[in-house]
Amino acid sequence: MDPAHFKTVKTQRGFTYSYYWSPPSTTNKPTLFFAHGFPAGSYLWRNQVPFFQRLGYGLLIPDFLGYGETDKPTDTSVYTGSGHSADIIDMLDAEGVEKVVAISHDWGIHPGSRLINYHPHRVSACVFLAGGYQPPLPQGQDRVSQHKAVKAQLGYDAFAYMRFFIQPDAAKVIEKNIDSFISLVYPTTTSLWMDTLCVEGGARLFIESGKITELPAYITPEDKEHFKHAFIRTGMSARLCWYKAMAEQVLAKDDAKILSTPAAYIHQPLLFVACTADPLSVPAAGDAVHAKYAKGPVTRKELVGAGHWGAEEQAGEFNAILLEWLEGLAVKG
Repeated sequence: MDPAHFKTVKTQRGFTYSYYWSPPSTTNKPTLFFAHGFPAGSYLWRNQVPFFQRLGYGLLIPDFLGYGETDKPTDTSVYTGSGHSADIIDMLDAEGVEKVVAISHDWGIHPGSRLINYHPHRVSACVFLAGGYQPPLPQGQDRVSQHKAVKAQLGYDAFAYMRFFIQPDAAKVIEKNIDSFISLVYPTTTSLWMDTLCVEGGARLFIESGKITELPAYITPEDKEHFKHAFIRTGMSARLCWYKAMAEQVLAKDDAKILSTPAAYIHQPLLFVACTADPLSVPAAGDAVHAKYAKGPVTRKELVGAGHWGAEEQAGEFNAILLEWLEGLAVKG
């Protein structure tokens, strides 16, 4: 991603955000808003940028709080859906963008979902990759506190690793063993996740033991160096605040503003791209949420055999799915 395309803006909440910006080539091309998750930042979308930029689509891709050159607060109270969605609007306003197609993955699904809830007139259509839309939930129904229910439903503890990520020493443990962390996050097969991320204490044990595995085909040595530099230079504390805010019920308390209201539903066209080999974001969970909350047209596609990192693992397939869907929409950015 060309550093020359990155810009900064100070939001009304007082945070400085860094974001990649490329304007649409014509007025009939929409602007695509890509929302990343943990832990890569905007770099997650490196395979989508040249493809869609070449086709003339507008691109606005932020580094959220904790990432890149964006501010890195460690006060979990600021990591709210309403706050993040307001920050997004400030970025759109800075570039004069009226509407976007919101494309979200992993933790990016939370601000992407709240953008739809709080500012539906600024979203013409939405895409969820791997995980589905995240509706506002009442207190006590987050992925950390509901681990017993998740285990009973799936047969394994899909979010065990989150209980490590919210520990006071998690950032230091990761930073001290950054190569092992990268090996764990980007496995050659998702069976490693079943043996570590989905086992109580498994993530900590793997990272603290210093285990290093081969890079998967979708992560180049250059990618790994980028990750190492980024993770060490800016640290992991703010990145992990996203998990802590969830565990501390910051998100649930904020969600109470729109819980069980018409704002919780989606009326825009929705594309769900499921990753069939993802043990964390199980496709059936996304399907169930969309059946309840999506009131507009829903398109469902699959990246067969892809794990959690579909935009990287099967970049060509994902780009083709997204392009075909976009071309079928009568929307303007």
